[in-house]
Amino acid sequence: MGLALWAGVFMSLAAATPPTALPVEGGNALTLPAHRHLVRVDRGSGRGSVLLLAVQRGGSQGRGLGLYRSHDSGGSWKYEGPIHDDARQDRADLLAVGRDVALVYSVETPDSTGIGGSASRDVVFQWWRYQSSTDRWVAGRTLKVFDSRSSSTAYYRAELARDSRGRIWVQAFKRESDGGSTLVIAVSTDNGSTFREMPALDRNLSKRGGGRLLHLGGKLIVVYGSHSGGMAARYRVRDDGAPLSSWSPVRTAFSEGIYHGAALSAVADGKGGMHLVYKDNAERLRYRHFDGQRFGAPLVVQDSGDWALQPAVTRVGSTVHIFYNRPHRDGRGYDLVVRKLNGRSLGSARELASISGFAGYPASVAVLPSGARIPCLFGLEPKGSSDRLAVVFAPSSGNSKTSAEDAVATAEAPGDGDTVMVDLDGPGGGVEPFTSVLKPSAEDAATGCGGGQALAVLVGLPMLALERRRRKGLFRR
Repeated sequence: MGLALWAGVFMSLAAATPPTALPVEGGNALTLPAHRHLVRVDRGSGRGSVLLLAVQRGGSQGRGLGLYRSHDSGGSWKYEGPIHDDARQDRADLLAVGRDVALVYSVETPDSTGIGGSASRDVVFQWWRYQSSTDRWVAGRTLKVFDSRSSSTAYYRAELARDSRGRIWVQAFKRESDGGSTLVIAVSTDNGSTFREMPALDRNLSKRGGGRLLHLGGKLIVVYGSHSGGMAARYRVRDDGAPLSSWSPVRTAFSEGIYHGAALSAVADGKGGMHLVYKDNAERLRYRHFDGQRFGAPLVVQDSGDWALQPAVTRVGSTVHIFYNRPHRDGRGYDLVVRKLNGRSLGSARELASISGFAGYPASVAVLPSGARIPCLFGLEPKGSSDRLAVVFAPSSGNSKTSAEDAVATAEAPGDGDTVMVDLDGPGGGVEPFTSVLKPSAEDAATGCGGGQALAVLVGLPMLALERRRRKGLFRR
């Protein structure tokens, strides 16, 4: 079965029974929410910018974890190359450094599966270097940052950040032999050629951990939680000028916790602080600002949610765009919405699409320049054996203009507020407007939706939803 990434108006054409065994890559291909799967890279020399996306395809078309590129703000995508085709469960966290991209990848599994021990569950670092002569990114050698050397241990949920001294930091969680977790950290002072493990940042987490490592301009922060459901969110910080092993003591960030530790999206505010949107342990979506020393009072983004509710944030100047999947009251689907945050003023929710059935985890670019289109990707269900990707675009304020540098890249991009769908294996990215797909294909008609594997797209018709309970044990984070 293929993977799909969808965002748009999605309706089932029949009351198809969902498959009983769907691969992890299906609806939650963009886990972890805390990761940055999508980055913007400025190529310079008048070539404009591109978006690079790391996505796990789980063996579809023979591909596993791979890199894709978009020249039109996310309207269409082309395959750039494999990160690791044999890694069928791993996910990557990306960081743009000039025209190059650094990344780490590590394992991720459904909550119902859990993180099991394995000597192959390591954290791997890699550079993708831009080649101006070919206008391509070329993969460098891989390097193990953390190496699981036992069948009873594993490293997972790795992330990276780069400080103001050019040092690369990699954070991950280690599953210990007793089933608990340790928050581990390593640093490279030679641009990723070697890494040195530093003293662990926290120990004895009772269950799987999750969080975010982020550079705030002059310091690093790691904010985290666990799957325990009762743990308060914790954090530690370090100044870039401090000795490498120097971190603040473990502190409580806020008592309501972070759902599974990883149900969050964070971005530096450009002033030494951080914007954090997270789902708490009561499944409510909240926002807090970190000023470099402490977390401020919360704002409620969504007052009621469910297990699948997740955020993705993009900052443009001082404005934060908060994307998330708002569950329908009847439990049969989700609205894909965006809210704008300016200071402590949170705008109303604007619906971008309504979806029947499971609508999973979103991904967006951390920071975009004024005038750039603001895309967000959501993970949904496959359509037959075709791997599709769809993108929603946040509505523009109407006052910004595209920079000259990006004029070429955005000349034929979808408009603000549009929703587009692409086939990752189609010619030229297979882009087509979402609203043009109004009829079921011959394959869909013949298979009767194929037990949930061949789902057609329809706009504006009320249809029966897929059974969310039967997804819960598979996709839950």
